[in-house]
Amino acid sequence: MTPPRRRTLPRLPICGIALTLLTLLGTSACTHDKAPAPATTTTAPALTTRQAELLALTRFTNYRRGTTQITADIPVQGHPARLTGRLDWRHGTGLAILQGNGGVLEHGRHLLRWNHTTVSVRHNWTGPLPTPPPQRGWAQRELTARASTIDTALLLLLSLAADRPDNAQLLLRSGARRLGDEEVAGVPVTVFAGPSATPPQGATPETARTTPSRTRYWVEADGRLRRFSARLGGGTEWLVATFSA
Repeated sequence: MTPPRRRTLPRLPICGIALTLLTLLGTSACTHDKAPAPATTTTAPALTTRQAELLALTRFTNYRRGTTQITADIPVQGHPARLTGRLDWRHGTGLAILQGNGGVLEHGRHLLRWNHTTVSVRHNWTGPLPTPPPQRGWAQRELTARASTIDTALLLLLSLAADRPDNAQLLLRSGARRLGDEEVAGVPVTVFAGPSATPPQGATPETARTTPSRTRYWVEADGRLRRFSARLGGGTEWLVATFSA
């Protein structure tokens, strides 16, 4: 099998790639495990300079980490699917097992291997996550955000790394908010709402200011991302991903 092609995505401010993908899907909250997120962030305080600098480091910190273990719940037509595996943020690739829970995925286990442009699948995978991945038996196709919430989630997860820090000054004007302090696996984190979604054309300044964010970040004091959440549908469908060393 020919290895998936790699492509360098254009650099955007933090969450810029994520928001672009969400917009492509036609979508528009802080989750903690299975709990729903608050519906609005308009009452949350704006970022301080120090908080903006911390959030600006997040994708760069992920890039420097290189690899991470991931567990993510992806909504698929009302039936959650569990993605378990690892990401190589430095090289922009992922390898994981997708466990279906009804719907189009039924209850099968599928081995996925992907980058920014393609995804390869081995259906009905029965073993553990392999190291290294098998060389044969893959079905490869183009990866596109318009195809499904699964494709959008795979692209979003790879977009959470960049080879340099983001612009903290832009973040201060982006509508990003600090939602509070929590713990993830016993580790203290600050919870941020990402930059606001692009308001409708012709929106008033007040409408633009109150346009809700579609992403959430749980960030350690050193800039390490421990959890990420993104709203994938027009209703209450959320991707929730947790990362560990």
